[in-house]
Amino acid sequence: MTDFSAQEPALGYYYQIRLSLLLLLRAKDKTNPTIKIETLDDIVVDDINSLNLYQTKLHVKSVVDLTNASPDFWKTIRVWSENISGKLLDVENTVFTLITTARISENSFIKKFQEPVKRDNKDILKDMLDVTTSSSNLTNKSAYDAFKKLNEGQQLALIDNICILDSGLSIDEALNGVKNELRFSCSPGKVDSLVERLEGWWFQECIKILQGINSDGISLKELSQKIYDISDSFKEDNLPDDFADPLTIEESELSTYEERIFIQQLKLVAVRSNLLRNAISDFRRAFEQRSKWLREELASLDEVEQYEKRLYDHWNNIFLALKDDVDGFSEEQLKQAGLSFYKKFYIDTCPPIRIRSKFQSEYLTRGSCHMLADIKKIGWHPDFQNRIS
Repeated sequence: MTDFSAQEPALGYYYQIRLSLLLLLRAKDKTNPTIKIETLDDIVVDDINSLNLYQTKLHVKSVVDLTNASPDFWKTIRVWSENISGKLLDVENTVFTLITTARISENSFIKKFQEPVKRDNKDILKDMLDVTTSSSNLTNKSAYDAFKKLNEGQQLALIDNICILDSGLSIDEALNGVKNELRFSCSPGKVDSLVERLEGWWFQECIKILQGINSDGISLKELSQKIYDISDSFKEDNLPDDFADPLTIEESELSTYEERIFIQQLKLVAVRSNLLRNAISDFRRAFEQRSKWLREELASLDEVEQYEKRLYDHWNNIFLALKDDVDGFSEEQLKQAGLSFYKKFYIDTCPPIRIRSKFQSEYLTRGSCHMLADIKKIGWHPDFQNRIS
């Protein structure tokens, strides 16, 4: 059974991060805005001219109504009131927005925060103060106290700058909103692939903010550059690089690859553990990257096959030269010749064969060669065809 008590807060953080991406994408009219999370508020959009604070409330178990004493509303008021009392912001030049998937009850004064025309702030203040004195909701006591701690001018200024968006976007709708913002940023049919990679980067950057590694936040300029970089990888002369970081292969993992033919090929020429770990890392990354391209239809099976043919042709030319040079060699000399061949052409340098001209990551080339070695299409020992069962 699903534990909604754990699910809802976890999804709430996910929602907050995804929504922050959408908000920054929609802030194109601002002067180089920057997003921060969990600082003054759940989400902060800051630029030269204004400060916009956003509280996000996600409900997944059921549809909730916001009433006069709703904790969702008053917890938000507490956060904003304490920031004002602490002089952490200028209430006159700050926009306070509550985004909630709940709906506002029709008979609640909270509905007045949605009125597009000039509202009666003093009337709303009276309603709020009435709740702080008449409500028996102990959960809200600290929020009531924080709001009452403000002077009347601060209370009215806060009320004047509050906007509440109820029945807001769900997690999936927020995703669709991101896709809609990016629909002209890449070739048709590539939006899903773009968003997947952009969100992966965005979540990592948000984690850095939460860890205190990036206190400056994420600017629209940085976001735009990342969108450009990802979009560029979808062009005809390039492909996205999703596995750029080497894998850490522990010594204990080596035994699980003992039966793989490409490992047997390397051991046949006495390749030792450090190079074996690198080979496994390249093999796995190349396999995963190629599979991902094929799944997303960013590359075709025919293109991958043609790439392998070029890798084979390159190997064959230099391997035949090796075989000519080892006629009459002893077993130990053959092993050393194979090791030297492997190190010279596949470690010290990398075959200058690219699947596309702008995709430069060498792990794909080396890993693809190990994939060919794994089916005995290529090898390193001069007599590998007869030595590998």
